[in-house]
Amino acid sequence: MRIAFVHFPGRLSRLDAARSGDAPTEFLFGAVELERARHTVHHYEVDPTRPVSRVLVRLIDANAGRGHLPPHLGAATLAQTRALLPALNDVDVVVATTTATAMALAVWRRLGRLRRPLVGIVAGLHNNPWRATRRRSTLLLLRQMHTVLYGKGELAELVRLGLEDRVHVVPFGVDTDFWTPGAGEIGDEVLAIGNDGHRDWETLLAAAPSVPAPIRILTRREPPASLPPNVSWEPADWYTQVLSDEEVRALYRRAAVVAVPTRDVPQPSGQSVTLQAMACGRPVVLSRTRGLWAPETLREDDNIVLATPGDPADLARSLRLLLDDRRRADAIGAAARASVLDDASTDDYAAALLEVCRSALARP
Repeated sequence: MRIAFVHFPGRLSRLDAARSGDAPTEFLFGAVELERARHTVHHYEVDPTRPVSRVLVRLIDANAGRGHLPPHLGAATLAQTRALLPALNDVDVVVATTTATAMALAVWRRLGRLRRPLVGIVAGLHNNPWRATRRRSTLLLLRQMHTVLYGKGELAELVRLGLEDRVHVVPFGVDTDFWTPGAGEIGDEVLAIGNDGHRDWETLLAAAPSVPAPIRILTRREPPASLPPNVSWEPADWYTQVLSDEEVRALYRRAAVVAVPTRDVPQPSGQSVTLQAMACGRPVVLSRTRGLWAPETLREDDNIVLATPGDPADLARSLRLLLDDRRRADAIGAAARASVLDDASTDDYAAALLEVCRSALARP
């Protein structure tokens, strides 16, 4: 099969390293694994920050911001995907790896300019309520694609809207050949890393005074005016590689516990950090949100510890549970690694995504 992947920036710079095994493959969304399975894969990037006509910005971005147009639809992405159409019309299936690229390409498919089946990997469609105009415009575009969700938290609403025949749940997977346990000594710190918009650093900071260990937060977000004495706040950004993938792996391997506090939204949040840390054999404390992507395989006090979202006291209690009992933490970490190998590898993700592509070819 000939498949074109349309990404946001940061993917192509890692492509060769991912192909050689020197970088993890998960943020190429199964493409490397599909190449290894002898499919022909093309990669393209569009930059949502690139300057574009002010008229388009007023027409597209302003109305999307007011809740009239589909979530994440943007003028810059729309303009750049238009330039890709000749190349995209020369493959079998197009895979959009972000909600923004999926929505933009769905516009061109609706207008008859993109003539190939479209698979859109989307998240966050229902984090905010839809007004009538957004509902109409979004449904028009969702009917132009086969939608891939990371978890079941967002599924019910799309089924209610009559899209069940073109919505697929494909849980995220990570590169278990890259994210592996280390042989070095485990430290005493709680590691928290991430930049997604639903990461709940406020709850972690409120919990920190009740946690008897150093807490190390790595994020590109600006720090608050003051921090608890046991908290450090350091810059980290996947796109600009402030830390290399190898450095992040080393941090996971040394962490006593990895904390992933997230807000209670239907969109899966924190899944890449959670699964990477689990694959490295480390115990993770994750918020039990509506968007929990795999509740049947994320088993409380077996391969993960789940905390109440937005509850500092419960988060602190969950962290202490692991900090105070190293044997228990090690057992959960070992079970975490085994569960990722069984259910959440990039090979699993690629195989499931390929089936969606076949569905799209059979029924565009």
